[in-house]
Amino acid sequence: MFTLLPLPANAQTEQRSYLTLEILQDRIDHLVQQEGRDTIDLSNYIIDLANPDSDFNLQFYQKINNIISRAGNPLSLNFSNSIIQGNFQLNQLGINSYIGSALSSVLTILEKAKINRYYPVQNNLNQQVPRINIFRGSLKFNDAIFTGEVDASNSLFLQQVIATGAKFQNIVKYNHSFFGKEVNFSQVVFSQNINFNLCHFFAVAKFQQVEFQGITDFSNSQFEELIEFNDSLFNQLTDFTRSVFIKTANFSNNIYRDRLIFAKSKFLDSLLFINTTFEKNITFRNSYANFLIDLQDAHLLERIDFSNAFFTPRATINTSGLAFDSAEAKLIGETNIIGKYINVNRLEGNETVLRNLIRNFRSLEQITDANRLEYKREKLRAKQLSELITKTSWQKILTWSWLSLIPQWLGLNLLLLLGDYGTNINLLFSLGMMAIAFFSVLFWFIDRYRPHISQPIIPNRYEIIVMAISYLSLTCLSIVNIFIMTERPWLTLLCIGIIFLPIPALITSLIYKQGRYHNLLNTTYFVEDGSFREFRLLLGRLPIMPRFPFFRDRYQPILWCRRWSWLIYYNFSLNNIFKLGFYDIRLRDRHLPGLISTLVWYQWCLGVLYIILLLWTLSRTIPGLNLLIYF
Repeated sequence: MFTLLPLPANAQTEQRSYLTLEILQDRIDHLVQQEGRDTIDLSNYIIDLANPDSDFNLQFYQKINNIISRAGNPLSLNFSNSIIQGNFQLNQLGINSYIGSALSSVLTILEKAKINRYYPVQNNLNQQVPRINIFRGSLKFNDAIFTGEVDASNSLFLQQVIATGAKFQNIVKYNHSFFGKEVNFSQVVFSQNINFNLCHFFAVAKFQQVEFQGITDFSNSQFEELIEFNDSLFNQLTDFTRSVFIKTANFSNNIYRDRLIFAKSKFLDSLLFINTTFEKNITFRNSYANFLIDLQDAHLLERIDFSNAFFTPRATINTSGLAFDSAEAKLIGETNIIGKYINVNRLEGNETVLRNLIRNFRSLEQITDANRLEYKREKLRAKQLSELITKTSWQKILTWSWLSLIPQWLGLNLLLLLGDYGTNINLLFSLGMMAIAFFSVLFWFIDRYRPHISQPIIPNRYEIIVMAISYLSLTCLSIVNIFIMTERPWLTLLCIGIIFLPIPALITSLIYKQGRYHNLLNTTYFVEDGSFREFRLLLGRLPIMPRFPFFRDRYQPILWCRRWSWLIYYNFSLNNIFKLGFYDIRLRDRHLPGLISTLVWYQWCLGVLYIILLLWTLSRTIPGLNLLIYF
């Protein structure tokens, strides 16, 4: 997955000599120019600091610190290709100074302004003024080898810190440090624990192709610019708890052999884990995500936990190509929330990913999240079918393979628009209420408005007002709910209009255009079963009267003379759509115009399709009922 590049040939073969106090003094007296800066060049040496009480050890820090603390211009330090034996107290080489108004006088006005920006201190008489080790020049440790501990804690680096290819064989401490310019630890080997706790990086930080063999601690740190931790190996715990990432954080092509913790962290830009392997748990508990979390082609062997994480509307989790490589692999998040933010960019190549994610949430009994992912999968499938239909060459159009795609595309889009593919029960109930209201008013109008007969039948003002108010109330409430519950409300309403309006409008216009010339013209077209008035499930009921005389005797014309008679038409539509009702209302079968019968059967057929869709949706959205289908 990653390769650690070998040292350059000249670095491997060049002979190193021991650094003595005489050579050190000569290097201090004869500064060299490197990258336009005065530099103390201590590269290609063996620096023996193993004995902390030795005269060399004491004078090593003292001589370097004296010249750095007194120099008018910033001095850089170059330890490239050197071997530092023993513990290395890097922070003793900087300018130890108070922060705030008590900054060292050797610092320029511009440097003081930078320090106050990097390390702001509130003016508080009761607060002790902090001290920090300030490095004015750059530090270079390219291909250096550190055999002991490295302590650079409580330091502020105004220039670059470059350590590409270095090897740290013991503990490294940079905790509570500030980095004003680029930090580059690429191709480094950390053999023991490293501590960057409470650090602040104001520029790009690079840790590419790094081998972290011990515990990696970047907790409570802040990264203002791009950070690159890609192509690296983490053998033990990696901790970014309470860290803040202002710009993109790249952790792609990494291998994590132990836990990775981002608990209570903030990601204001993209977080990339492309082609990364997680062999242990990764935690985002109570984290904040403002943009993309990219898990494309990542490999998950245990849990990735987004519990109590907060996602802004811009946030998304890209799981394209995400592999669940073990039975313990899980993706955990807040119920009814995490599913909104998981996405894949296309269906092709991601069928297994979506299947694993859906199975993952069903096993966690997060039915809503599983359904939301299934809805997204079918949206991608509809998009795929649409592309196959529209991008087919002219030679293949009107062939059977092309024509067979059209009913698939049409049926799938109907399921998506009318119920979010069986995942949105509220949308489906709104559809049912609109159907009941529309057909109730339509049947009431056809039955109660017959102006062109010998004895005209016209409803009174009370009926008109009540029917108008009830219809508008139910329809408006349903439309409002549709706008709340679906992503594409206008397309959903258009689809409903195409189903409800053309055929009923055509039949109704033909009824009034042709006129009515039949017997029983002054009698209602609807009859009710007078043997019961109770709430019943009428699942197998047909909208016509039975043929056997014994049963026919129970059916009588509905009452027109009651103030509540308008409710009968709602009951009839409720019978046909929801297969429920307080009355068993049916069509009379004598002297009945065929157009009215056609209209009733059209509603009844829509009701059968609706009840199938409703039962399917209920089985997928109510825990327990879904087991009938999936387990």
